This record gives sequence, structure tokens and C-alpha cells, in this order.
Amino acid sequence: MGKYKRWSSEFAKRLRRPEWRHWVPAIIAVAVGVLISATPFGQGWEEDLGLTSLFRLRGPIEPPHDVVVISIDRASSDHLGLPNNPRKWPRDLHARLLDRLKEAGASVVAFDMMFQDPRDPARDRAFGEAVRRAGNVILFELLTREIVPTGTGGASGPGEAIIEQRVPPIPALADAALGLAPFALPKVPIKVSQVWLFKPEAGGAPTLPMVVFQAHAKAAYAELLSLIEELDPEAYQRFRDGIGGAAERFDERVRVLRRMLQLDPRLPTRLNEKLAESWPAGSPKHEEVAALISAYAGQHSLYLNYYGPPRTIETISYYRVLDGDALEGLDLAGRAVFVGAAARLQPEQRDGFYTAHTGQSGLDISGVEIAATTFANLLERRPVRPLAPLWELALLVVWGILLGLSLRWLPGGWIPLAGVGAGGAYFGIALSAFTQAQLWMPLVTPLLVQLPVAILGALLWRYRDVHRERENIRRAFGMHLPLPVVDQLARGIDDFRASTEHAYGICLASDGEQYAALAERLDPAALKRFMNDYYAAVFPPIRSRDGVVADVIGDAMFAIWAAGNERPELRQRACEAALSILDAVADFNHRNPEHRLPTRLGLHCGELVLGHVGAVDHFEYRPVGDIVNTASRIEGLSKHLGTRLLVSADVIADLNGFHTREVGRFVLKGKTRPLSIFELMAVRDRNEDATDWLRHTFAQGLEAFYAGSWKEALRWFEAIEKEHGRDGPTTYYLALCRRYLAEPPTQGWSGVVTLATK
Repeated sequence: MGKYKRWSSEFAKRLRRPEWRHWVPAIIAVAVGVLISATPFGQGWEEDLGLTSLFRLRGPIEPPHDVVVISIDRASSDHLGLPNNPRKWPRDLHARLLDRLKEAGASVVAFDMMFQDPRDPARDRAFGEAVRRAGNVILFELLTREIVPTGTGGASGPGEAIIEQRVPPIPALADAALGLAPFALPKVPIKVSQVWLFKPEAGGAPTLPMVVFQAHAKAAYAELLSLIEELDPEAYQRFRDGIGGAAERFDERVRVLRRMLQLDPRLPTRLNEKLAESWPAGSPKHEEVAALISAYAGQHSLYLNYYGPPRTIETISYYRVLDGDALEGLDLAGRAVFVGAAARLQPEQRDGFYTAHTGQSGLDISGVEIAATTFANLLERRPVRPLAPLWELALLVVWGILLGLSLRWLPGGWIPLAGVGAGGAYFGIALSAFTQAQLWMPLVTPLLVQLPVAILGALLWRYRDVHRERENIRRAFGMHLPLPVVDQLARGIDDFRASTEHAYGICLASDGEQYAALAERLDPAALKRFMNDYYAAVFPPIRSRDGVVADVIGDAMFAIWAAGNERPELRQRACEAALSILDAVADFNHRNPEHRLPTRLGLHCGELVLGHVGAVDHFEYRPVGDIVNTASRIEGLSKHLGTRLLVSADVIADLNGFHTREVGRFVLKGKTRPLSIFELMAVRDRNEDATDWLRHTFAQGLEAFYAGSWKEALRWFEAIEKEHGRDGPTTYYLALCRRYLAEPPTQGWSGVVTLATK
């Protein structure tokens, strides 16, 4: 629980005050979401997939009782003995239908059928007379489209304009109808999600559902005109003048009233306020008038709120209305009736449209059902309401920021789960808003674009952070441990503790002279800075030749070169590193004349074990083996010989790239076996070596020393001292020869010097 509280507190703090780099996943999620949503592809994807998903998950809903569809279908064709093509039906049959509907008390009848071409005059006349008797018939008006040049295209060339011409039915029908209206819909494979209420390209003409809605709400229409006259008598008079008197066709009244409310944006608000004073909200009268105001003051088009799959709106076969007995059982009083082709089976469809409810059977929703759905949406004021562009933009920005910032701080394993949970919550809210309020929130961009981008971005950023943290830890541990060991530590602490590596290696031991006096003179902070500078000079020669600094204690250091088996190149690199260290120390001492730290080095090779030495909760990684101690003893031998760099014979065996001299055979302190020790003097080059005479002469003296010829050895060593000056090994052997002349060693002496001190 404490760990969770600490994490949640840290999360909240970072969410309140994130650094700029923490915004990167959020910025990417926002940018991708906004860009996708702004493209036609993104908008089409949202409408095709997002809106369809909402409809299907919401399921069918109950349509209003006020609307009914009379379908011209196969059953009617078979029953009446007519071809299954509505355009070939005799028009006096529609006259019988209208008489039946008038008898049943339908409020308005709309024909979603073309009657632009004359047929049998007698039958056309009979149909026209029935239309006139009914007095409530709205007929379909054909739209033809023409693209004409405008000459205003600018630098890109001539512009174009789309002009739509309205083609009315034959005069016998057009003159008798209450109103005429077009109803244009796209063809498959485009899904029908929107419909026009008013057609701008056709002079703002109201479409069939809008005119039917106005005709159905006659009482509300009269109340609306009364409100307009009361609020703005001048506007009302302009409306009366615009329609040209009471004889003007009904659809023209709708168009003029729409234009009036569009020209005065404040008028709809004032009408709603006045309506609330006249009729209480929720009353039938208030709802009808409010629906009219909403339709007139709204957009040119609306998004359809489909009630369900084909035939969700009550659908009655055409022939049943003509059957007197069947008509008695039908409730058509006060209802808006839409007449058109609406097949029951997909192969019979002639007027089908691809929608969100097109099922696996392929049965589309007919045009007449879409018209009826539009009417029902207007009546209930329940069309689908997409978010306004600015609100959608704000939603995508906020959603992207919340996802990017919140997922960014979660542990890696929780990011996908939290992302799916957030996506599920968003989807639940969107579905609830759609079901309860018909509010269409975008789904595809937030859930299929921004959410995966945010999850992937958070995972990559988390990986980046973890990788960076590991690299920081690796660098930090790398200051104390070899990098391969750090990598092993990263894989697991158990393997780290148990790991042991048997290897062949070269160990380099170093020690600084006069360190104790230096530590006494300097304060701890100054001593720390001094030693850091010293090791900054000493470490690079080792690292550059693939060596590993294994341990540092004060002025003493151990470095190793290790491999699975004996490799001459390792000894070569170790020797080069040792010589480079001497050069680096000389340069360091030159730069620090007040606090010099001369350094001695010793090299030895052999088998060793690399592992973690310690217990309980403290371990140190170090080499273990005799060569480590021996290298330290070889380094200590320099104090006796006055040298800087000594190596065992095994280290330089078969190496021809260096100038060396043997300085003797020794049994080092604490050892039992003698070692041949050499001084590593320089890297061999093509120039004549200045130490050739010294090395040759010293070898002669050492050979005499091994043979026990103390006087001869003295002559050689004295010659070196006279010719060369002070030389540490020469001084050492001069003293030793003089002592052996005074007190010869025991019988059986083999030339090996045994050291009693380090």
C-alpha cells in the first residue's frame, strides 16, 4: 500500500507539472488525431465505421406513431396482378389509394415516386382529381444537375458552379398537389448518413421530408406564424408578401419562411422564449412548435437517426390499403403517410440505399423509408447531433493530452491495460451519449488512432526511460565494475552473486611513492581532487588497451587483462599500457610539481578467478589468485631495485616488441618459488636504443653474479656506475656483491636472491 501511495503521489505531481519532454507522447497523439480527423479520409472513416458501430450497438429504437410507410412491393404486384415495377402501374390506382387514405384520416400523404412523364390522359386526370380532393398530397420533384463555368476561378483557371433544376410532375398533378419537393440521395457504395432539408443548389428549396413535416404540423405552423406576427409584425408582413398570398404553393411558403429565419439569427431565440411563455415545456403544442422552429433555424442538412434496420418504421403493403376490409384494421388517422417502393427481399430492391443498417443479407433501406425517417427525426427533434468542429477539436486535444500524459507515467506492463480501460470508458461514454442524447462523439480517431499511438508512444517512451536509467546505472556501476559484470548484474542479482569465471590473465599492480606524506599535507577534499586527477591520467592507457581496472585503494591500483586461454596479444597490450602509464604519470607530475606522485608498476600473468568476493549484503568484484599477490610483490621489488616497471619472465615471453633487461632471480616475500624478473624499459623501435650498452653491460655483470664471481661482477657494475651514472639495479647489485665478498653465501647458492621484506 505504501508503494502504491508513493507511486500515485509521484504520478499526480508529474501530471500537474510535467516537463516539456514528458509532453512528447501527448503532442504526438494530439497531432496525429487532429490531422487524421481533418482529412476527408478520416471524416469518411469516422462516418462509415464509427457512426455505424454506434447504431448497431445501440440497437433498434421505437419510431414515432405519427409516420407510416405504404410499400409498393412484390406482394402488392402479385396481389393486384401488376408488373413489379411501380412506374408501370396505372395512375388511377393511386387515385383509389388516396381516396382510401383520405377516408382513413391520414394527415398528409407523400409520394416518393416520379410522375414527370405523361401516361394515359384519363388515368392521369383521375389521379390529379384524387390529389386535389385529398388536399394534403406532397409529390416528388425531380432534380437535374448542371455544371456551368463561372469565370471566377482566379489564377487556377475558370471556376465552376453546380446548378440544380427542379422538374415538377405533369401539370395535372403539380397543379393539384399541396406541395412539390425534391428528395435526392447518393447511390451505393456511399452510406447515406445525411439528408438535405433544404437544397442550396436548388435555390434553398425544401426537400420532401421537410415539406411533409410542415404539412403534418398544420396547427403548429399556424401557431408559429402567430408568434412571428406578435414578435415582429414587419417580418410577418414580409413573409406574406414573399409567398404572394394564400394561393401560393405550400412548399414555397416553407422556403420563404426558412429564408426569413435565416436572415434574422435572433428571431429563433426570441420565438422559443415567447413559446415558453405561451405553452409550458413538454406540452404537445410546445413540442410541435419548437420542432418547427428547430427545423427552420437549423442547418441545411441533418444526420439521420435511424430507428433500426429496414421496415423498423411501420410498413404496410400497398394492396392492403386498397382492401376495404383490411383498411378497417389499420390505424392511419392523423398520421403522415409515405408511399414508395420498399421491397422485402434484396433481389427485388430498385430503390435501396446503403446505410448503417444494411445487413448481411444485403437488404438496404429504401428511399421512402429514409424520407419517413427524416420526417420522424424532425418531428421528435432527435436527429444525430455530431459535435461542432471546435468541440470535436477540443475533445481530440484533451483526449490526446490525457492519454499521453497519464499513460506516460504508468509502469510498462500497465500501459496497455490502462489504455484499453480508458478506451472502454470513452466508448461507454460515447455510446451512452449517442443512446440518450443522439450526440455523436468521434470514435475511430480517438480509439483506433490516438489510443494506439498513445499506448505505443508511452511504451516506447517507457522503454526509452528504462533504457536511459539502465545506461545511467551501467555508467555509474561501470566506474566501479567491468562493463561485462555490470551487464551480468542487470540480468539478475542471483546470477551476479553466484558467477565465477576461471581465466588466464595478466595483473598489473601499481603503487605511488610518498603517498603517506602527501595525504598528511593535503586536506581530504584537496587529496580527493588530486587523486581523481591522478587516476584520470592513469586509467585511459588501461581502458584504451581493453584492460579492466579491478580495484583502487588510495594510491594503489590493480588492473587485469583476462581471457579464456593464454593469448600473447593480452600480454602485449598489458605491457604497452604499463609503459603508457609511466609516461602519463611523468606528464602528471610535471603538471603538479608541488605534489608529485612517482609510481611503481608490477606485471605478472597466470591463472586467476574473476568473481564476487564477500558475504551477506556486501560483495566486491575482484580477481582472486596467486598472480594478484605476486604482481603486488613484483611492484614492491622496485623499492629495492630503484626501478619503475618490473615484470615476470612469463609476461614478456615471446614478445619481441620491447626493450627489457633481466634484473635477477628472486624469491619474493611470502613466496617459495623463485621468479626471473625483468625491467620493462621501452617499446622497441627502428632507432638504435640508447640503453643497449647499459643492458649489455648489466647482463654481463648479472651473469658473473649468477656464477658467484663477485669481483668480476663488481667490475661490470662499477663500469656502469662510472659510465652511466646512478642506476637502481646496478646500485643494488654493487651492495650485494660487496656483502657476498665479505660474507659469501652458503654452499649450493644458485644466484637466487631471497627477500625478507616487501
